[in-house]
Amino acid sequence: MPGPTSKQPTSSKRLGASLANRPRLLLVDDEAPVLASTAALLSEDYDVETADNGRAALALLTKMEFDIVCTDLNMPGMGGFELLRRVSEMPGHIGRVLITGYREYLDRAPDERSWFLVVKPYDPAHLLKVIERAWSATQLRRTAAEAARLTSKV
Repeated sequence: MPGPTSKQPTSSKRLGASLANRPRLLLVDDEAPVLASTAALLSEDYDVETADNGRAALALLTKMEFDIVCTDLNMPGMGGFELLRRVSEMPGHIGRVLITGYREYLDRAPDERSWFLVVKPYDPAHLLKVIERAWSATQLRRTAAEAARLTSKV
């Protein structure tokens, strides 16, 4: 089973970001073809790191800073709900995106949802739009937290 891999960015057409300040995204999926194709799509706008399971994702999250975590729900071992719960407990503000089938999500979703949702099957443009929203929300949270920090010093 392959471990975490890195995809090099090719361009940043949609977000207009320079290569030096592109958002860093952790993509998690246990299906290698899905992981590879989704990482290729996202690498146009994001610095993408991949993990093939929740534990590998947590290991990367302890070593590197990420702006967004995008994960599948159903994976062996640690699933997407547990991974996103743990990400929400980490310091800083990290955008969270859950990818899942509609029925399984409705049956198992926690009452309080603090992530963006993409339902399978999805159009790649829709996935990009949802991740862009997660990134925008993350930037707003970070800006608000910094403003609160600076205000409290006054």
